[in-house]
Amino acid sequence: MGFKCQGKNQFLSFLELNQFLIEINERIYDNLKWDGEMDIDLNTEFKKFLEIHKKDSFLKLSLFLNEFRKVYERNKIAYYQQEGFSIEEAQRKSRNSWVAYVGNRLENLIILFLENCCKKYRLKIIKGNILKRAKLNKELSTVRRLIEVHFNEYSLLPDADIIIYKNDERETKIIAVISVKNSFRERYTETPYWKLKLMQDEVTRPIKVFMVTPDNDDEISFVNRGQPRQPRIVMEYELDSIYLAREKFDPSEKVKGLDQLIEDLEQLI
Repeated sequence: MGFKCQGKNQFLSFLELNQFLIEINERIYDNLKWDGEMDIDLNTEFKKFLEIHKKDSFLKLSLFLNEFRKVYERNKIAYYQQEGFSIEEAQRKSRNSWVAYVGNRLENLIILFLENCCKKYRLKIIKGNILKRAKLNKELSTVRRLIEVHFNEYSLLPDADIIIYKNDERETKIIAVISVKNSFRERYTETPYWKLKLMQDEVTRPIKVFMVTPDNDDEISFVNRGQPRQPRIVMEYELDSIYLAREKFDPSEKVKGLDQLIEDLEQLI
């Protein structure tokens, strides 16, 4: 499998790939922080994972996160028990803690995955929550206005964990918004809803809406005897594409491996 970040028809050489992984290792240490009470951290473990799986690491995020979750929750349960909580309460709190913890870290990993490609094509990549700040510079204020969904006199930001846009002297243009989910449960309708709302306005209609997920609960990865589950039906029908950060899944025109996200972005530039 090739790894295309440097151009539409150019694969990374072995040396370029090594440099890419080195840069990721350095950025992970700075960007992925860990709770002070824990004995193990995600950035250290993902470095080890990168060393083993090399260029396929991002396609194995589901495997990595599932294994890391076991360690995380085991340590958290021990910590909460030391704080005086019962085993049942410690287990519940550890599960809730994981949900809050993994979302932000997963977004960071996806940004790292896309960063070199965005630099190559002079695209900007930001987290969507930046646009919720009270004070924005001119560029980010423009991005916010270009992505807002209007409800008569009210305006809201869509579900956009990551925003990719182009900004130069001629224009500011939103290329795509990416929703990053570790799993879905009952939340699978959120991103399709915002896609439909974006389609209702001429300004926001061209914006591509993508989903990136390791799908750790196997809610959308597989089609059982030709019958996909409800979350896959809804998201596959409404979203522009779904990218799975895992190796095993049933692909379709819209359900793809994470490596294809870069290729699809290249087609939008």
